[in-house]
Order: sequence, then C-alpha cells, then structure tokens
Amino acid sequence: MKKKTALIIAVILMLFTQSMAGDTLQSIAVAVADYLIAGRSVVAIYQPRINDPLKSDQRLTPEIYEEQVSRKFMDISGIDITSLIPSDDFRKALIAIHESAKEVIAEAQPQINQPGKGFKGFIPAIFGKRVGDKLYKKSGIVIKQTSLKFRGEYNKPDDFEAAVLKRLETAKKGNTYFEEKKFGDTRVLRYMVPLYIEYACLACHGRPAGEMDISGRIKEGYREGDMRGAISVIVPIK
Repeated sequence: MKKKTALIIAVILMLFTQSMAGDTLQSIAVAVADYLIAGRSVVAIYQPRINDPLKSDQRLTPEIYEEQVSRKFMDISGIDITSLIPSDDFRKALIAIHESAKEVIAEAQPQINQPGKGFKGFIPAIFGKRVGDKLYKKSGIVIKQTSLKFRGEYNKPDDFEAAVLKRLETAKKGNTYFEEKKFGDTRVLRYMVPLYIEYACLACHGRPAGEMDISGRIKEGYREGDMRGAISVIVPIK
C-alpha cells in the first residue's frame, strides 16, 4: 500500500513538474516574440529618419533604441527589460534577445549613418533576421518573421508555419498558437503570434498594391491593422 501511495505521489510530482516546465517554455516564447515585435516597431518608427540622406546623426543609436524598446516592451509585457538579472531560464532568454538586439543596432551604425544616401536597407525585417541569428547562438531559441507573402527566403514559412498562418488569418484577431512537436531530432515548443500592419509599415507595404516601394519591392496593398504575417518561435524542451 505504501509503495502504491509513493508511486502515485511520484507521478503527481512528475506531472506537476512537467506542467511547470511547459508554462515556463510558453512564457519564454511569448516574451521573446513580444520583445521582437517591440524592437521591430522601434525600427519602423525611425525608418524615415534612417532613410533621410540629409540627417547624419541621432538616427537610431544603441542608446535611443534601448530607451525606446524598453518603453514599448514595458507597455506590452509589464517587464523592465533593463533591470533583469539572469536568475532563471525566462530572464536569461529575455536578456539574450535584448543583448542580441543592442548588438545588431550597434553593428548597423555604419549602415544606418551612410552619408548622402536615402534607403539604407536597414528595415524591421533585416533587424529581426539579425536578432534571430544572434539569439539562436546565445540560447538555442529560434525566432523568425514569416508570412505567406514573404519577401526574402529567410522569411519563407515552413510547412508548420504556413498551416498556422492560414489558421491565424481566419481566426479572431489577436489569437496565437502553441504546439509541442518534433523539430528535427529535438522535442520543441512552437509558438506563433500574428504581426499586424502599423502606420509606419504602410510606406513599404501599403497602397496602392503593385506600386514600387522605396526598397524596390512591390507593395502588397495592406491597410493599417491587416495581418502581415507572424513571429514564429521555437524553444527546445530540455
């Protein structure tokens, strides 16, 4: 009887531990996606200044970026990104993506501040790609911007992402998607959250559809509030 009771207790503890671990992974996935959304928004807001050939300073410096993204991320999550210490996996992941983003902005200064040049090629999608590359090296977490109307191969959805994008397009605005599954040989948590067109995005992605934007790409004809795509996050299950 005692052995049976001990076994039941052990199973309950195991299930509780697994549940707690799952909650932590979901929290990590949501937080890093929210951070990237905040960071992309900062880059989008500063896009006209970045692309102004007459401005040679005070475009988007690492200091300005940190000030702006801290405010936006606080509004989204209630978390002060600048005061975190790496005491657990959740905080470590957020510190890793923040450090990655600051490094990207710092390394992009020569590109951002090219004298006499209009479009510099430093846009939210490029920012997000570079942040994702650095975050993966720091943490093993994959974060990607994707869309059914992708512009770059690095944004092309895989089969899972394409299916979820179609589901999110017909779902209630703000819905997200979680699923635990195999990714290669690794068990992972996959998370996707929609990206919506903001006013600052319309210069490149707005109307009229078919018109050439400043980057030389074709505008899709979106309106403010339309779903552009999604942030896709993959967190390894340890």
